[in-house]
Amino acid sequence: MLRKFFSPSSIAVIGATPGTGRIGGKVLSTLLAQRYEGNIYPVNPSHQEIAGLKTYPSVEAIGQQVDVALIAIPATRVPAVVRDCASLGIPYVVIFSSGFAEEGEAGRRLQAELEDIRKETGIRISGPNAEGYFNSIASIAATFSPALNIESGKGRAGKRIGVVSQSGGLGFALYNRGRREDLLFSHIVSVGNQVDLEAADYLEEMVDDSATDVILMYAESFKDARRFIGIAQRAAERGKPIVMAKVGRSKAGQRAAASHTGAIAGPTQVCDAALASAGIIQAQDQDQLLDIAAGLSHYAPITGNRVAIISTSGGTAVWLSDACEAMEFELPEVDSERQKQIAEFIPAYGSTANPVDITAQGVNAYAKSLEVLADADYLDAFIIVSSFAHEARLSSEGAELAELVRRVGKPVLFYSYTVPSEASRALLREYGIHCFTTMLGCVRALAGLRTYGLLQQRLAARPARQSPPDLSLAAVELLGARQSTLCEYESKSLLRNFGIQCPDELLADDVDSGLAAAHRLGYPVALKVQSPDLPHKSEAGAIALNIRDGDALRVNFDRLLTNARTYAPEAEIRGVLVQHMAPAGVEMIAGIVNDAEFGPFVMVGLGGIYVEVLQDTVLAPAPLDKQEARRMLRSLKGWPLLAGVRGEPPRDVEAMADLLVQLSDLAVAAEGHLAELDVNPIFVHEQGKGLTIVDALAIRK
Repeated sequence: MLRKFFSPSSIAVIGATPGTGRIGGKVLSTLLAQRYEGNIYPVNPSHQEIAGLKTYPSVEAIGQQVDVALIAIPATRVPAVVRDCASLGIPYVVIFSSGFAEEGEAGRRLQAELEDIRKETGIRISGPNAEGYFNSIASIAATFSPALNIESGKGRAGKRIGVVSQSGGLGFALYNRGRREDLLFSHIVSVGNQVDLEAADYLEEMVDDSATDVILMYAESFKDARRFIGIAQRAAERGKPIVMAKVGRSKAGQRAAASHTGAIAGPTQVCDAALASAGIIQAQDQDQLLDIAAGLSHYAPITGNRVAIISTSGGTAVWLSDACEAMEFELPEVDSERQKQIAEFIPAYGSTANPVDITAQGVNAYAKSLEVLADADYLDAFIIVSSFAHEARLSSEGAELAELVRRVGKPVLFYSYTVPSEASRALLREYGIHCFTTMLGCVRALAGLRTYGLLQQRLAARPARQSPPDLSLAAVELLGARQSTLCEYESKSLLRNFGIQCPDELLADDVDSGLAAAHRLGYPVALKVQSPDLPHKSEAGAIALNIRDGDALRVNFDRLLTNARTYAPEAEIRGVLVQHMAPAGVEMIAGIVNDAEFGPFVMVGLGGIYVEVLQDTVLAPAPLDKQEARRMLRSLKGWPLLAGVRGEPPRDVEAMADLLVQLSDLAVAAEGHLAELDVNPIFVHEQGKGLTIVDALAIRK
């Protein structure tokens, strides 16, 4: 879709100026500096020639086909020029000019005018307030960024990286930093205000681009979150990793919600869950973005976490071991037979265990050690630690190591604990070896390989998704009620209408009907006042537990009604719900959150009154399959309580996973009606004995 945009045969620079004192001059100068091979048409009515190029008074005066117009003029003049470009059949414009929606009401009106022109004419607009793009492969620099002042690095090893950024400065900084580490790039693009072309458009182009293998993103928001997630899922299916820095987290406040589920699942948690489900790896800073990209562009993903370290520095190896274990990697001890083989060629004061310390005296011991360990089925990856401050080590065994790395079939990462010399860097390039220069960066890269490998494994095992059943008429009627909050008995009725079992319970209008209900259900019972105006019954003193006989029921029935009316005098009281007390079990919470940007999600975590304090919860977008539901449960910190710990029996995890799948079906089917659903607490009983839903609260859209 955007191939002509990234690879134009002709470019007009509207607002070009001599020198580099203004943006138009910088744009023209950058195009020329990168030796753009197409036709360049500077446009400026005050000059006949700029930088040795014939200059035109207007776009109309060019009289030739133009593929992309780069616009660097005052904001107030931009709409008219864009309209002229559209009338001349120019398919794309890049607007560098600022002064639009980012600068008050007048700027918003100008941006709205651009939107109207786009709709009327079909011209595609990048920006405004953008920093343009750079096609690194073809050296087409439609930007004024000074970060391109570094050679393009053609002929280096590794896959190519594309960059999509909502910050022009940061996007081109990633290129600048990455090139200094010999990473290869395809396209770098700054999205600007996204009046038309947005991050998802550029992402889609890079997903379809055979020259782009890994995609880096800096994102502040999503113009169309669902479309973006759909494209990201397609990238994951194609094995094309996306690594993203999603910022603005501190500004995303929690929504005020009546349900526990809504209070816990704030915008940040929902966004994180959506990105993770789509296979996007998140990074916290520039260095982490580039470290993970370096790993993914040089090595195959892994699913295991077992690492061997081969080092000339014992101290560095110990420190690196700590860093690996902190990121949940294991360092298995090398088996006795392989230790014996390694001992034959390293000094006696070295170490043959893991880490393997070949010492500074080990001659050609890197290659020999790696060859011994390469086929160990208890190892998933290797880290070679050395000092490349001098090129001697690489000169003596670099070629042998490089050949081994290609044959091993497992990632072999290199880390230099000193700054590599220029001669060492040249040899590393020659051998096609990427070298990490920070310990944390090396381990982060390995963690990124594992994260992506596990994602690909899950994708391969994921069954085809079935369409959820439609809402029944009864469910539609419940969700069409006049009040926004459904009472507990109504919320449970909604669950039952979707095949989710809830215990029998009865709604009592007065004490006598309450006594009859308790007699039918059997003591002990719980009493709960039902009102759409009292979503949190415990706060109103409108709930009583373990009522063991009729006398206690009479006293508590009246007391609860009095408490409720005192707490909320205007509340609509529907009656008192009588329930048989549920058998004990591990307390859980589950629920549905219907996010305005990303759609419906299912949440699960430890339940009870402490859910908002402990916040041991996991979110995943609906619909779920059983495999994903089990994964959610296993990822909880409280998982040992379900699996069985300290002599406690394992709980019915399968029943809980089934419930999550059913809730996800309800979430999808009721997306247009349901804002949130809170099922809390849920008592999960011993394995094979199911679960009991104790309370539920649904909130309509």
